[in-house]
Amino acid sequence: MLEAWLLLDEVCLRQVAENPRGRVDLDLPKGVAAEKIADPKQLLKDSLARASEYKGRRLTQFQKRFSQHRLRMLELLDPEGPVTCLPSWRNFVKDIDTAFEVLGR
Repeated sequence: MLEAWLLLDEVCLRQVAENPRGRVDLDLPKGVAAEKIADPKQLLKDSLARASEYKGRRLTQFQKRFSQHRLRMLELLDPEGPVTCLPSWRNFVKDIDTAFEVLGR
């Protein structure tokens, strides 16, 4: 689900792709459709590459850093942003809250 969460923030994706003002259409899923993507990791990887607008050797080098890009997107993830529309995110937050309640006792 992690990659599905990251697909919802186009601004963050373009920033991490090193092309924040890019205009190429990324055709990202909207809302709960992100959770229905068969391979969200591959879609995220492809979307980052497309957003970068790199070609040739630069694109190859960029794609080799996918794990770093994904980590950066996670760091920039707005917990109050578009991800809040996803049931999996709400369940994740609820589970964390419950865990903290149990630990606080």
